[in-house]
Amino acid sequence: MDTEVAIVGGGPVGLSAAILLGRLGVRVCLIEKNPSTSTHPRGHVINARTMEILRLLGVEDAVRDAGLPPERNTGVTFVRQLNASDIGVIQTKGIPERDAAHIAASPSLKVSCPQDVLEPILRRAAGSLPNVLVLFSTELTDFEEVDGGVSMSCSSPAGHSLIRSKYLIGADGTKSLVREKLGIEMEGQGRIGRQIGIYFEADLSKLIEKRPYLLFWILNVKTCGVLIALDGRRRWTYNFAFDAENESAADFTKERCETIVRTVIGDDSIPVEIKSIMPWRMTARLANRFKEGRVFIAGDAAHPLPPTGGQGMNTGVGDVHNLAWRLALVLRGVADARLLDGYEIERKPVARINIEQSLANAMKMANSGLSGMASHQSDIADMLAGPDAKAAEEKIRAIIPTLREHFDYVGQTFGHSYESDWTIDDGTDKPAFSVESYVPVTRPGHRLPHAWMSSKSGRVSTIDAAGFEHFTLFTTSHGTAWKIAFEALAREKHLPAQSFVIGEGENLWDDGRAAELLKLGESGMVIVRPDGHVLARADRLSGAPERFIGNALDAILSHTNQNSNASETKRATNKAVA
Repeated sequence: MDTEVAIVGGGPVGLSAAILLGRLGVRVCLIEKNPSTSTHPRGHVINARTMEILRLLGVEDAVRDAGLPPERNTGVTFVRQLNASDIGVIQTKGIPERDAAHIAASPSLKVSCPQDVLEPILRRAAGSLPNVLVLFSTELTDFEEVDGGVSMSCSSPAGHSLIRSKYLIGADGTKSLVREKLGIEMEGQGRIGRQIGIYFEADLSKLIEKRPYLLFWILNVKTCGVLIALDGRRRWTYNFAFDAENESAADFTKERCETIVRTVIGDDSIPVEIKSIMPWRMTARLANRFKEGRVFIAGDAAHPLPPTGGQGMNTGVGDVHNLAWRLALVLRGVADARLLDGYEIERKPVARINIEQSLANAMKMANSGLSGMASHQSDIADMLAGPDAKAAEEKIRAIIPTLREHFDYVGQTFGHSYESDWTIDDGTDKPAFSVESYVPVTRPGHRLPHAWMSSKSGRVSTIDAAGFEHFTLFTTSHGTAWKIAFEALAREKHLPAQSFVIGEGENLWDDGRAAELLKLGESGMVIVRPDGHVLARADRLSGAPERFIGNALDAILSHTNQNSNASETKRATNKAVA
């Protein structure tokens, strides 16, 4: 079997890669060793940036509708047991200034949709594309790079097979065979703690009707962990750490797990059905490289994160969103293969930040005594059971305000920037990175800011207009010279491209907010890459637009000497924005 890109791993990252590449016209074969998508809920947080990507892929509505209803996802609470009163609550919705910050940042909002629900949606979307072949019950056994491609040996119930591809993406999880075969080493904390995840069904609606929360942190002397609402009524997971030095995962039988769940609930009259039990290991590691020749790794294969903050799946989807358009351009002969080097250069720093923040969240919880994930011990839980219970409750309420960035992180979602040869430095200072706060900027390397505009077909976000299949230029009615030059050069270089003029009587118009957010000025422009990050910008028309845009496009396509071109482009950019 011959294909252009082979993907190993049928989780959210691998399936997203297949859809992205398939929509870009690339022939894809995805293999997954398991016979079906996940049956255990696993991860569930889909941040707003990932929802934007799913929006562009046409599955945002399906994912949102299948997830936890937004009215049941308003906060996080700390309790002894589910049938006990709240000790303290972190509201994640219903605070006007925080709600406004999230609504202003994106056309999409964060959703909780567990993997056992998400993956079938993505699998159907991938399977609907005529150039994407999805093969479950098919396991990679070996691979090697050969002239002009990668040769993969696979096994399935039907026998052995050989897949030849131009490129290979390993999205095969924390125990990645692809990473192991490449000899890629990992740095960081390999063992933070051992955990058990219990997926169960129980109608707990009477206990949570007036507490529409996503997470219930349980703190008592018998068990400490986090109870996750999957549908706001019947479906739940409970995750907790165990003492790996004195017991093993095998000790957590179905009967024992049912006892633990009943301790969490605190009401033995409620029927409980244990659906699955999954041991897992919390790690915080980063691969020392994301690429070797024609082979890439993405998601947990490249950077397993602690779940504290819900960044794992989202970081992985961001990986393949960055990689897909590069592969498409190189496969079509439009760009030099050096464009692929930008994947590791741009995504590795993002993964490092997300790992460090997730680890900080986990350690803050553990060091504050609010354990259950990073540690199986909790001093506060012991206090809650004794004469110091009131003091323990006061301590928890004092800690809670310091935990907001663990659960509410619009800055971490949208504030990442790429610093590389594939964005054109305009000489401006990089804004400070904040986990909780996001300031939209069009500085090259940053994600294009969201603003609503009007068009003949209705209301449209800048994110929608840019899409993911084109390089996109935005300008004003006084900057049409930018548009003319961009369209001509894009045709010459065989680049997928589109352009929009924002202004009265043009193809997009608004009340001034979009032009203001995009920093277009009277005659400026912004060029956006297919992954939604800004390639280049200028705040006014100056000099020869053909030269400026030509330099920018040549740099992104790696058609010229990168160092000399970057310097020339930077000088031209500084002149244009002066």
